[in-house]
Amino acid sequence: MREHVDFFGAVVTAYPGDADHAPLLEDPVHARVARAGDVVEGDLILAAVSLRGADYFNDQSIAHPAPYDPACQCGVCCHLAHEPGPVVVLSSGRPWPTCDPWLADALVLIIPAQPLLARTTKE
Repeated sequence: MREHVDFFGAVVTAYPGDADHAPLLEDPVHARVARAGDVVEGDLILAAVSLRGADYFNDQSIAHPAPYDPACQCGVCCHLAHEPGPVVVLSSGRPWPTCDPWLADALVLIIPAQPLLARTTKE
């Protein structure tokens, strides 16, 4: 059975080794670039990806997607209320006390909770 697959051209830089970044707890060989709208429960979020490369976060976090509510009172969701296109929330209150909203088409570097093959065979 044929399936559509998106491939993203991105420059993924080496993980920073400074004191501001926690060491990676997972093998980065499994990392891949995905649209924020395609991130699922349990994916490990490592970095935002753009044409400039990968902007690694100070600490990786586990995705807990939730519906986006532009009227949310977390103090962050309101900043994307007027952005064009759909917005997704990759985490709501974990590990931070605010939501983590992203434009659905934004690119993110993740380590999938499940291998791609396992995801596609379930669907």
